[in-house]
Amino acid sequence: MSRPSVVFLVWAAFLVALALLLLAWTQSALMNGLLFGAVAGTLLLAVLALRSREPRWRLVPDVSLPTVLIGVGIALAVAGVALGTWLVLIGCGLAVVGLAGVVRELARA
Repeated sequence: MSRPSVVFLVWAAFLVALALLLLAWTQSALMNGLLFGAVAGTLLLAVLALRSREPRWRLVPDVSLPTVLIGVGIALAVAGVALGTWLVLIGCGLAVVGLAGVVRELARA
């Protein structure tokens, strides 16, 4: 199994658990359909990742803390729209730190 396919399979398992909880919680066909559709799409991506061949040499690393910081920073900034400016500023700061880390990683490569 390739590394990307494992990531997609783990994410699909997480979505299945959430979909089953939602199924027990509500009977809304739209909500359940959307979440189970996300499960199907993620499983399709896992199958496609299994079929693709990953190159031996990569320019960027497989795991990178700065990319996680960028994602968390963007999520906090978006959540800050509802929760307050202070969270938007914290999220933007984290995203900038993550972006600086990605630039540093690319400069080393």
